[in-house]
Amino acid sequence: MKFNAITPNDGYEYFFGYYDLQPYDKDGRYHLTHRVAFRDHHPSAEDIAEIGYIDLQTKTFVKVAETLAWNFQQGALLVWFESGKSVLFNDFDGEKYVARVVDLSGNELKRFSRPFATVSPDRTKAISINFSRIHDFRKGYGYSNLKDEYFDVNAPETDGIFLCNLTTGESKLLASYADMAKMFAEPPFTDGKLVLNHINFNPSGTGFVFLLRNFPAQGSKWGTLLGAGVLSGKLWKLTNFEVNSHYSFKDDDTLLIYSGLPEWGVYVINVQNGSRSRLNNREVDKDDIHVNYSPDRSFFIGDGYVDKEQKRWIYRYDFATKEAYPLFSVYSEPVNDIDIRCDLHARFSPSGEKISYDTTQNNRREIIEVIWE
Repeated sequence: MKFNAITPNDGYEYFFGYYDLQPYDKDGRYHLTHRVAFRDHHPSAEDIAEIGYIDLQTKTFVKVAETLAWNFQQGALLVWFESGKSVLFNDFDGEKYVARVVDLSGNELKRFSRPFATVSPDRTKAISINFSRIHDFRKGYGYSNLKDEYFDVNAPETDGIFLCNLTTGESKLLASYADMAKMFAEPPFTDGKLVLNHINFNPSGTGFVFLLRNFPAQGSKWGTLLGAGVLSGKLWKLTNFEVNSHYSFKDDDTLLIYSGLPEWGVYVINVQNGSRSRLNNREVDKDDIHVNYSPDRSFFIGDGYVDKEQKRWIYRYDFATKEAYPLFSVYSEPVNDIDIRCDLHARFSPSGEKISYDTTQNNRREIIEVIWE
């Protein structure tokens, strides 16, 4: 493997964001990134993140926009809108959260009246959720600019999962928190304050999966229900109240997830009926990893949390051989707040010939590219 730092060492902090988003353009020349001035505290409502890309031929940063709606785990949910030509990201316009599309010269092409949690692969649809509510749940995943208008409501009737049409800009409420409280009426969701997080379209854009969580009572841990839905608004649960974590789609019907069902490990789940099987591999079961299918679906990689030596590991599991092994580890700078940590969030290039990951292995936030050899 060949390792290259692709972001400049210029006194700024660089990171891309989540493991299930695609930072590379289709030709593999540009890599999306956020650039910020600090890494040691949560962003305030006034803190700016620069939006741009790294030209991998020259290893230079090109700024195209700024945003006031971002965090250290997922950034501004920056994605290519048209690969290599325009980008989409969340922002705050002084009154509300929005999603913006700009070209690589910084010209605004589109603006939507809601922030997006996930965008369909064909860029015709998006799903929006309440990022202020997420911020109250975990600062590292929401935005700090606005107070949640439903702060005192456990399961509001007019907030939940919104489907947005990217052609017309119109949006509609697919399913409310009140709907979900009734559908998934079991402790701790029946009477608790609910929050949606990590919702993603399936590969065809015809459905989605989501994590529904409860705000924990003091001294207790939250619970997580894994659910699925289609664009009509029909929802169903794939697990009961269990501990569920990071997932990756193989296809519309198959999901890979790190989960406690009932024991911690990597599972394959049928999205239609919830049936599941465990890989039962000690190497990938031992750490809560961000599972990520390779583009050809022949293997997956997963990066975990820090070990006792303050290292983060990336693992590989091959489906043909059912063998798993660690690829490498890197030092991770200690933090005083878990939600400003720097997860590796390893993600593939479109061809699968390389990966990139965010890191503080050199005591700054930067992006490293790894080329298979």
